[in-house]
Amino acid sequence: MFHVEHALDFSRSIISEKDLNVSRGTYEKLKIYERLLLKWQKAVNLVSPGTLNHYWQRHVLDSLQIIPHIRGKNILDVGSGGGFPGMILAMVGDWDVICVDADRRKMLFLAEAARMTSTKVHLKTCRIEKLQLGGFDTVCARGFAELTKLLDIMVQRQSEYGVFLKGAKLNAELEKAGEKFDFKYETHPSRTSENGCILVVHSIKKRK
Repeated sequence: MFHVEHALDFSRSIISEKDLNVSRGTYEKLKIYERLLLKWQKAVNLVSPGTLNHYWQRHVLDSLQIIPHIRGKNILDVGSGGGFPGMILAMVGDWDVICVDADRRKMLFLAEAARMTSTKVHLKTCRIEKLQLGGFDTVCARGFAELTKLLDIMVQRQSEYGVFLKGAKLNAELEKAGEKFDFKYETHPSRTSENGCILVVHSIKKRK
């Protein structure tokens, strides 16, 4: 399983399977995913264009760094977009991952990526409000919505534990979410962004 034993040089353009602490087979899947991402990006806006040359650092490592904080077997990735972090988690681990996004073109990309990499993942093309499933062990998301909406989703999906990749506006999001919910949280520094962090939330209750 992925873990970082030493500080990585994120300025490097190539990250090896040894750096990632994954098997050679998994590393090859991640390289296939990179090629597909570059191909599909020409027609579908999967990720920010400025990050295309930093696939391993901005997308793969960014996704993998949440692994130590995941609980349980079932993961819901909300607003999967280009597949981060959900598809990366599905490729490297033994979780039951569901990726949800309302953009049909993005989900077609994920379906093709799953086929080309032989990755077991459940893809749901719908708005998260329409998803008729609940009780996930971990809910995760990157860049999908502010914390208040994410907590709403967790409550609606009967899920008590969330792991979210957040940026510089986190304090404002925490303050706003606190107006609607009581919850516990902890933050961990991002390994891929100076202004980012990993936010872990649990014990969520709506305020009366």
